[in-house]
Order: sequence, then structure tokens, then C-alpha cells
Amino acid sequence: MMEYDTIAAIATPIGTAGISIVKISGPGAIEALERVFRAKNPKRDIHHISSQSMVYGHVYDPGSGELVDEVLASVLRGPNSFTGEDVVEINCHGGIQVTKAVLEILMRGGLRMADPGEFTRRAFLNGRIDLTQVEGTIDLIHARTRRAAQLGSQMLAHGIGDEIRRLGVCLKEVRTLVEADIDFCDDLEEECASPQILKRIEDELIPGVANLVMRYHDGRILREGLRVVLTGKPNVGKSSLMNKLLDQERVIVTDIPGTTRDIIEEGIVLDGMPIMLCDTAGLHNSDDPIDRIGQSKTKEALQRAELILFMMDGSQATDGIDREIFDSIRGREYVVLRNKVDLVPDSARRSILDEMAVEEYLDISALNGTGLERLKERIKTAAHIDESAEAEALLPNQRQWGLLTKGLSSLKAAIQFEKGMQCLDIVAFELGECERCFNQILGENVETDVLDDIFRRFCIGK
Repeated sequence: MMEYDTIAAIATPIGTAGISIVKISGPGAIEALERVFRAKNPKRDIHHISSQSMVYGHVYDPGSGELVDEVLASVLRGPNSFTGEDVVEINCHGGIQVTKAVLEILMRGGLRMADPGEFTRRAFLNGRIDLTQVEGTIDLIHARTRRAAQLGSQMLAHGIGDEIRRLGVCLKEVRTLVEADIDFCDDLEEECASPQILKRIEDELIPGVANLVMRYHDGRILREGLRVVLTGKPNVGKSSLMNKLLDQERVIVTDIPGTTRDIIEEGIVLDGMPIMLCDTAGLHNSDDPIDRIGQSKTKEALQRAELILFMMDGSQATDGIDREIFDSIRGREYVVLRNKVDLVPDSARRSILDEMAVEEYLDISALNGTGLERLKERIKTAAHIDESAEAEALLPNQRQWGLLTKGLSSLKAAIQFEKGMQCLDIVAFELGECERCFNQILGENVETDVLDDIFRRFCIGK
């Protein structure tokens, strides 16, 4: 256990609510409570009540003796608390002023305001949780959908951490045998010979790590969302479609071409999957410098898109600009949307398929919603989520994916060598590199700047 100073922070959102919580953690937590709290029952002495108990009473300003609030105080004694230290939680009424008043009198008593994520950081540094659980907490806090929140909860409950530890046990066994083969080759039985060892790497370790690497895509989509970019000429209905999908008038829509000149981003949720929609400036020939800036941003957005919705006016013939846009998105995942089909009868619609080699298109009307449900299904399909992988909760985040990819490369390098003393040294080295990657995923020997970057994503009070 590491010892720190005593910190405090408001652990609930600031605002009007039934209850707010002020949290204290550190060696002086119980003494800090004793300075400001008086139990309703004088026999309920703070220093002698059992851990994980709650006491009813009042908070007073020790300087003026003024009553601040009626509260319930919880005491959780270390090391059996979240941070591993003595922890106190003061449950007060959820008003802005009363909550701040409780915190202020604690600060005047010598406590320090907690940094963002400092309670969780202490829990990690004191060995109460590993780094995958820290990152699961972040996922849970920042989740925009139910599925993303579930992913965070599963990681918080050791989802991927347990799998890394399982693979780590196998890795240590293999590494021990390799190092023994190096030092005592003549004394080992045949079952410990390096061909069998290398086969175990190939049959057990590599598939396990490769499976986690492959599932990164699913985790990223569930956490961050699928990036969908609308593009096309001006006035083809991109902004109208954006508003229809959002079910609100988010984007200005007029009959004047070129109304949208900047990137407009908004999120929606389709069956628990976050989707980031990006409306863009129409692509066309223009000498207007503002138009050119807008079109430049459109092209940048298209480079980052994971699905491109190329909109065309179904009531008009295609032209050179349509074909130029279409040529620029070949090889990407796209859907051509023939919009404004409500304006012309079926027999009069000009066929896009006759004019361009379009692999996939949908007829829609951004005005009345025709084809919208089919479009939503197509957007969900573009995410390529493996439902079975999601259910197993083994979906690494970007940091974990990077380390897993590095570890997988080391494992593959280890099996490229044939048996021999020098080659076994290399095998042992590569296994050691992979083990270091596993340890860093769990939080061992992680550089301070990496930890700072992780905990920077927390709010104060968590």
C-alpha cells in the first residue's frame, strides 16, 4: 500500500438533485469527518463504528459553529475500500450551494481537492484494481449507448483482464521450459523439447492473442461509433436526410444550393450502436474561396469515413461531377442514394445503374422518409460487428490493441526459428517481449505519461 495525502471532491454531478456525495480518501479521512460532523446519536462515535457503516447526523462549520446540512456519513476503512485507504462519503442534500459548502469547510480543514480520476488512480496504484478495470470504468462513464456501457461493465468485471492473465500463465510456462531447455537441454525429457514448445506457442498462444487483436474493431465501433459521411453535389438533399435521421431540424435546409459550407456532426443510436453522422458541403466547381474551403473539409471528412453515403438527385440526369465524386469513392465502403424519388414516377426515373457502374444503391426520399428503414439497416451492416465476439466481452481498446499487436508479432517471430541454442535464446527473448506487453495491459511497468493520459479522461470525484 502507498500512502498519500488526504483528498476530497464532489463525486456526483453539480446541480439540483435528491442527494449529492462528497468523497474523502486518505489517512486523514476519518479525522476530517470528525471535525465537521456530529452524529444524532452521541453513542455513534466515528472512530469506533464498524467499517462500511452509515451514520445519521449534521455537518457544522467548525469555525462559526453554523449548521450546514443534515447528512448521512459513510465510513469505509482501508485497506478494504475502493482506494485501499480510509474513505468517507458524506451524503448531503443535492443543492449546488449546500454541496459546495460541505466541500469548502473540508478544504479549510487542510484537505486537498482531488485531481481528475485521483480516487481511481489510488485504487490502481494500491493494487485494488488493474489497468483494464480502470479503462473499463472510463468506458462505463463515457458510454453513449447501452451496449457501450455493458462493454465497460464487463471490462470492469475483469472481462479482458482475466483472458490476458490466462494467456500470461501459458506464456510463463512456455518461457520457463524454453529457458530450461537452454540451460539444461541434456537433462530434459523428450516432452520438453523445443519442437513441442514451439508448437504450443503456435497452437495456444498465437490464436488466443490473434483473436483479441481481431476483435478490436468491434470494441472501437461500440465505444466510438461508426463514422458515416454524406456527400454529393449541392442541393441533392444531404441536409434534409441528416435532419430526417436525427429526427430534428439540426441542419438549415433551403432551396439555395451551397447552404451547408462546413462539416456538421451529430450522433444517433441504431439498435444500441453509436453512429456519427457528418453532413458536408456539396462538391462542385466554384471560384468562391469559402466554397473551396468547405469542399476541402468535405474531402478530408471522406478520407476518415467508414461508410460514405453518396447522394444523387433521382429526378435529374447524372453529370460529370457525379461521376467524378463516384470515381473518388471507388474502393471504399459506400452506398449510392438516389434521392427525391417522390418527385417522379417509377417509369420516369433515370437509372443510375445505366449511367455508372454502381454496385449498390437505394431509392430514398429525405422529404417523406421513403427507404429510410432500409438505409438504417445498411448503416448497421457497415459496422461489421461480430455479435458473438461482443457477447464474450473480450473487446480491447486502442491501447490494449497496440500492445496485443506487438505481442502477437513477438510470438510469430518466436516460431520462425528452428531448434538450436542460439535460436532458443531468440525464442526466449521474444516470449519475454510478449510477456512485457501483457503486463503493460494489466498495468505493470506502465510509463507515467501513459497513466496520465488515461486518468486525464476521468472527471473530478471519480
